[in-house]
Amino acid sequence: MKLRLSTIGLALVAQTVLFSAPAALAQETTAQTAPATQDDPSLARQALEWSQDRVAELDATIAVLEKEAARLQGDARARAEEVLKALRDRRDAYRIQAEEAVANAGTWTDAQVAEARKSLDDNWAAFQATRDEYLDAAKADIATRRAVLEAEFEARRKAWQESIDELRADAEKLAAEQRTAIDARIAALSTQVDKAKVEASARIERLQDASAEAWEKTKQGYADAQKGFLDTYASIRKSIGDATK
Repeated sequence: MKLRLSTIGLALVAQTVLFSAPAALAQETTAQTAPATQDDPSLARQALEWSQDRVAELDATIAVLEKEAARLQGDARARAEEVLKALRDRRDAYRIQAEEAVANAGTWTDAQVAEARKSLDDNWAAFQATRDEYLDAAKADIATRRAVLEAEFEARRKAWQESIDELRADAEKLAAEQRTAIDARIAALSTQVDKAKVEASARIERLQDASAEAWEKTKQGYADAQKGFLDTYASIRKSIGDATK
């Protein structure tokens, strides 16, 4: 079975993101069971597999910026198209790299897996930097920046939901006495994702200007939330794994 968000190794990726991680996530992770470490080889390999799903976020970003570029004229349009080409190239390179990593991870050493993870992280960060370059060069208004964040968050929310569905499917294979606590934690994580969507929308609405400070603060908030989700997901995934031993 494909484990899309069994990807705890990517929790530290430089991400463009939206809202603050609720403290409850971190507290639950600590109270229920210690989260898997970033250096766990099995989780690192799963991270490579999930990296393919991140392409949806790249596609969402490009789709928004393509609409913005279509409204520009003259030199501004030419510059926008140039940066968009760079974004498409980075997306395509990321997709190919992720597919190759997934195909080969089963035979790679832990060192090779770690190297592949770092390279994917670097390529992801490069895409984000190029995206911000576009927004600055095009003097993108607040509506465009909001649209980018909304599109990226929706792509990520879908990936979160797919991962929760996979947790539920795996939990159903456990004995009844093992499932009670795990089912409750999965339900809590699902509720947290629903709340996160509401909080993300509110945070985007509060983004009143396109200043660098406001933009960076909003992105960092999402990065914190992403890490909170992944840590909690890792904790539940570990509990399911322990229960099947």
